[in-house]
Amino acid sequence: MTWFRVDDGLHDHHKLRKLGSNKLPALGLWTACGSWAAANLTDGFVPREVVRRFDTRERYAKLLISVGLWTETVHDGEAGYRF
Repeated sequence: MTWFRVDDGLHDHHKLRKLGSNKLPALGLWTACGSWAAANLTDGFVPREVVRRFDTRERYAKLLISVGLWTETVHDGEAGYRF
């Protein structure tokens, strides 16, 4: 079993503070996708298809990119995001 570790200072990280009122749903997406990436041993890559299970319009995914928590990428020909 792999673990997706979260720092105990995450709640007040400057990148999260930039999310404003969208903090909780964006952090929920980040956490769910982090768990998925750990369970699937993807070294932090999450396919767009998986992100859309939680965020159908990728609204919060775009916010995570804008504050520097994710980057958009392609891995093995598949579009997605990386931690």
